[in-house]
Amino acid sequence: MSKKYISLMLLLVIVFSVIGCNDVIELTDTESTLIAEYAADLLLKYDVNHNDRLYSGEKEEQEMLEEAEEDELNGIASTATEEASEEQAEETSTETDDSNGRNLNSNIDDISSLEDDNASDVSTSADNESDLAKILGIEGVSITYKDYLITDHYPATDADGEFIYLDATEGYQLLVLRFDINNTSSESASFTMLDKDVDYRLVCNNKNAANPMLTILLNDLGTMEAAVSPDETEEGVLIFQISNDMKDKLSSMFLKVQHNGTENIINIL
Repeated sequence: MSKKYISLMLLLVIVFSVIGCNDVIELTDTESTLIAEYAADLLLKYDVNHNDRLYSGEKEEQEMLEEAEEDELNGIASTATEEASEEQAEETSTETDDSNGRNLNSNIDDISSLEDDNASDVSTSADNESDLAKILGIEGVSITYKDYLITDHYPATDADGEFIYLDATEGYQLLVLRFDINNTSSESASFTMLDKDVDYRLVCNNKNAANPMLTILLNDLGTMEAAVSPDETEEGVLIFQISNDMKDKLSSMFLKVQHNGTENIINIL
């Protein structure tokens, strides 16, 4: 026998037991209502079909709430992803712009190059100071152009005296401008290029121009820091890449140096 019938019979037994006593107990309307509600609750409690319908409705409501919360979270995540992508794109664009001055336009060739519209006229309109130290306001030393070389790889040494080889990419060779750094005082002179807002640009054949490569060389004049003793000479370099075809077509070269709104020209070839 099912539980619902057993509970109902127990309830009826209690009611009839009360009625069968010598002292008849009369129930108030409130008490009768409570007993009826209790009996109805018992039937509903053990009514499987009723529970299934109730659970089904609660389940559907819970699923709807969970789906709404999931959609909201997905929307927030999607928005955050889009914002992060936009921010990353802006950072990438900024990094590219910042790098253009040094390493992205370091190749010189007669097909793809950084064109300089005023290259042919710049030598007449710019100043002619050839000492980089004076141009950059560095005291105690002079930095003057010595010579250039074209090579497949450039050897240098690091702080521990180990050799570093900078190799040219396929189809190109390294064009290395070499400078003498001399101490002009009677005491040791220290200098740094890290805080100098300077733009170097090598112009070839009055039309093909490029900025120097960004390297890890200790004597790179874009990032060099050094202490020069009296009567000592150090070497500084600026390195470009020139195509194998272009190197045989060089007829002129000069280095444009821009600093603090002024421009100077150093003749190379």
